[in-house]
Amino acid sequence: MVLLGRRSETYQGLTEKEPDERFARIAGRAWAGTGVVLTVGNLSAFIGELASGRSGDPYFWFVATAAIAYVTFAVFWSRHT
Repeated sequence: MVLLGRRSETYQGLTEKEPDERFARIAGRAWAGTGVVLTVGNLSAFIGELASGRSGDPYFWFVATAAIAYVTFAVFWSRHT
């Protein structure tokens, strides 16, 4: 895969130590998408725990941490862009 990936523009852009602006933006969006998927998964697990009659406490803290981080980053980036 590494040998075939050397010809790929995407592979080269994502594995460079200092990617150009386009690949930096792509990587940022990829991390944001990953965060959304993890947050939705944790929220679903929390709701599933509550529906099963359990406390859902471990998932609650993951969801709460994600919500606080989201609000913090949204405020930070709205003031610094």
